Amino acid sequence: MVGLLSQDEIEALLRRRRIGRIGCCVDDRPYVVPVNYAYDGSVVYVISGPGRKIDAMRAEPRVCFEVEEIHESGGAVNWRSVIADGVYAELTEDCELRAALMLLGKICPESASCMPVIPAGMIVFRIDLAEKTGRFGRE
Repeated sequence: MVGLLSQDEIEALLRRRRIGRIGCCVDDRPYVVPVNYAYDGSVVYVISGPGRKIDAMRAEPRVCFEVEEIHESGGAVNWRSVIADGVYAELTEDCELRAALMLLGKICPESASCMPVIPAGMIVFRIDLAEKTGRFGRE
């Protein structure tokens, strides 16, 4: 059986997981890459080094974000997945960086005066999620 997730189930899955996949376009071809992320209810935050995905998203900021959850038990496979359209944006303001890094677990929330230190060459970005859809499958 395959069905649709409710909006509450979509939000719960996005908050529960930490590994997702970004789909973007490189040289007119699909490119999908896994990322460690944090979700705040409307935005996905990621920290990454430079490379193919950053170059691709800078060139075309419209991306897709996907996350799934798979459970196997007694030979049966149950799954849930969410796919969302989004827009890539790099973070540069200290307050944005600090909030993103706290969600990602990179700095401690108790240190209110501490400004984030981004390792050299690393990029903190967000994906503003728009339309989100979810499906589930049960055997």
